[in-house]
Amino acid sequence: MLPADYVELLGELGVAFTAYERATGNWPVLVGGAATAIQTAGDFMSGDFDIVASDDTAFAAAMNEAGFVAEQSVGHGLGGFYHPDYPAYGVEQVSGSLFDGRSDRARLIKLIVRDGSAIVLPSIEDLIADRLAQHAVASASDDSRLMQARELLRIAKEIDEYYLKRRIIEESGDPTLLGL
Repeated sequence: MLPADYVELLGELGVAFTAYERATGNWPVLVGGAATAIQTAGDFMSGDFDIVASDDTAFAAAMNEAGFVAEQSVGHGLGGFYHPDYPAYGVEQVSGSLFDGRSDRARLIKLIVRDGSAIVLPSIEDLIADRLAQHAVASASDDSRLMQARELLRIAKEIDEYYLKRRIIEESGDPTLLGL
């Protein structure tokens, strides 16, 4: 189960996501460990919220509108944001396009978090592929991302196996680690 302050912070992020979409016509996407934490209902927690958003100015304005503050020191990650009510968590804008433009944006998952505001997550297949890609570059003794990928696959209600295998290979992961 996700901690109460984590869920409350997701509500604040929903305000920022909605403001960004209003300004740009596009949704930012929450990726990485935080997206995994949400999909696994807290089985794998992350205090870092990585967000793909292509317009730096609109992203900063949306974050400010939602009450987030730009980090000025090394505490949360230089160049990132944090919400003063939830200082344990850091938010960082990830550069580039979503999964280098390889993911299918039609598969994005819009999650309403508060009063009609929403956050957007990658498809379960894209998230699994990302976790395997992170596993491939992690220390040989760190299997946490592999465990995340396996759990995401286990809990998925539906999987497009063809798309999943393609995305894993595109991300330089190994589908055989999942028995595919």
